[in-house]
Amino acid sequence: MNMIAFPEMPQYAATARHVYWEPVLGSGERITAAVAVSGANGEHRVFNLLSPEVLSILYRSQGDNAMGLVGLITDSLKSHMKRAAGDLRDWVPPLSGFFAAPPKQYVGKDAADVLDQVAGLHSSLYKVKAPAKPARLPSHSDDDIQRRVRDAVRQRIGMKADRIFTPEGIIEVKEGSRIHHLDIPIKTETKVGSIISAWYTTPHIIENHFLRAQSNLAVASEREKYQPGLFISLPSGLEGHKNQHQIEDLVDDIYWRLRRIGYFLEVRESAEALAEEVIAWAA
Repeated sequence: MNMIAFPEMPQYAATARHVYWEPVLGSGERITAAVAVSGANGEHRVFNLLSPEVLSILYRSQGDNAMGLVGLITDSLKSHMKRAAGDLRDWVPPLSGFFAAPPKQYVGKDAADVLDQVAGLHSSLYKVKAPAKPARLPSHSDDDIQRRVRDAVRQRIGMKADRIFTPEGIIEVKEGSRIHHLDIPIKTETKVGSIISAWYTTPHIIENHFLRAQSNLAVASEREKYQPGLFISLPSGLEGHKNQHQIEDLVDDIYWRLRRIGYFLEVRESAEALAEEVIAWAA
């Protein structure tokens, strides 16, 4: 008898931890807000299980505030996993009302498969279909995001923020009798940095802003005299919106390109999380 050998399906081994949220609902019920997955292959990902649309239905006018709280939790998880090389055990929620379940081991096809397993066990809202959302996301300009991050840094470290940020968000470069202005909001003794927004409706606009920021950083770094860094504010709740995948792919490509040429890069959803990354990098 001839035996046919089928190749074994590859398995994705991972540790996952879900985060409960106990909002003030009066019932004491907990909602699973996020899941962190740390793969044995070194891949670390955080998934937000509560879409802005579902939160707006649950909390009506307070939906944006609820989305901001969940964003702070996911950003905190991402920062912890970066520092701890994916170790989920010692993470502590930064906000009251959130509780982290013990990490558990899972095996699946990939990170998304592990997410489905965890969400299927612990989240009744993960696959809830909200009403169709508008095609356009709210827009926030680079100036708006820079102002928010600067304000968040100042709230965190007070007047020391003036050692990190340039007074008008620009630096002057003198060459002969001419003075050139570069949009560089961050400058220390050894580093120059920029902050851009990905809160635009099309990837083309985002890419134009990125290319301008990279050009300014390339000149401001003065042939590697200063280390360049870029901080990107990525919209929360892209799921289902027009151009979602193009925007996410563009940000991934920007990340790859800048890492290849030695730039520092961080992508975060909230201004507060970007502010923490700016402070840590500038120090």
